[in-house]
Amino acid sequence: MAFYALEKLSHLHDGYQKAFRVAGHQLLLIQQDGRTYLIENRCPHMDASLADAVQCDGVLRCRAHGIEFGLMDGRARGPLAGTIGSLKFFPIAYDANVLGVDL
Repeated sequence: MAFYALEKLSHLHDGYQKAFRVAGHQLLLIQQDGRTYLIENRCPHMDASLADAVQCDGVLRCRAHGIEFGLMDGRARGPLAGTIGSLKFFPIAYDANVLGVDL
């Protein structure tokens, strides 16, 4: 595995959201309520990008169809929850003051 640097820790803040393409993976780095998440930049509903998704109260809402996903567990919320897959999370790696991913 190789470490890929994504962002300096000093740049993160609540509401931070940025897409990255790393080693063939589309990733989305998010910080909400002091927690940082690294997910696949793909809505499990219809493969839409989540780069412009809305974050609020521990939930990420895809702008394409309004599907909401819990950031703690990645599961879809609402009436279609049982028919939609979950967000795919990637483990975050750290190197000094830089956050990244090992792929």
